[in-house]
Amino acid sequence: MYTSIKTLAAAIVLPLVAALPLSQHNEAAVFDSSKPFTLHTEVVNATSAFNDLYLTSFHTGAGQSTVIGSKNSSIAIGWDLSNSILSQPISISGEPGFNYAYNLSLVDQAPFRSNAPSGYDYISLGVSGVPTTGFYFNNSTLAWSGSNSTAPDSFDGCFAICHVNGTAPYFTLGREYQLLWKTNNASSTSSICADVKLIGANIA
Repeated sequence: MYTSIKTLAAAIVLPLVAALPLSQHNEAAVFDSSKPFTLHTEVVNATSAFNDLYLTSFHTGAGQSTVIGSKNSSIAIGWDLSNSILSQPISISGEPGFNYAYNLSLVDQAPFRSNAPSGYDYISLGVSGVPTTGFYFNNSTLAWSGSNSTAPDSFDGCFAICHVNGTAPYFTLGREYQLLWKTNNASSTSSICADVKLIGANIA
C-alpha cells in the first residue's frame, strides 16, 4: 500500500512540474505596436558591431533630426506607429496638452558630405517634409508595404546602419552609426554598412 501511494504522489507531482515552464512562457510580454516602443537593430549580414544598436535622434537643425544607433539603451527614443507612419512623439515642457511628433521620412538623396556608399540615402526625423507611409509590424519586426506608400520608388523595405565619418552639420563629433535606407540599386557589400532589421520593444 505504501508503494502505490508513493507512486500515485509522483504521478501527480511530475505533470505539475513539467507544466510550470509553459505557464511562465505564457506570461512573457508580447509586443504591442499600438503602445510606445523603442527600436533596435538586428543584423542581417555583417559583424555584431552593428547588432543591438538602439535608435535615437540626432539634431541636425531647427525642428529636424536624423536617426543614429547607440549601444546605450538609455538614450533610445520612444516611437509611435499611427496610420502606417513612424514618429517620435514630442511634448513641450510647461505646456500641458501641447504635443506634436517628429515624423520619419525617407529622403531621396545621399546624406550630406557623408562617406556612406552610393545608394545609401538619408533619413529625416522632423516636423517638416512628407512622412513616409507603409510601415507595420510583423510580430516585433518592422515591415513595409509599397501599397499606397509615400516612400521613394527605389525603396524596397531595406534599412542599413553605416559607420560613417559623421553626421551633418556636426562632423566634429566624430564617427556615428547612422540609420540609412538602401535604394534597390545600392551596393550589396560594404565594409562600413550592414543591412538590418528593426526590432520593436515596448517601453515599460
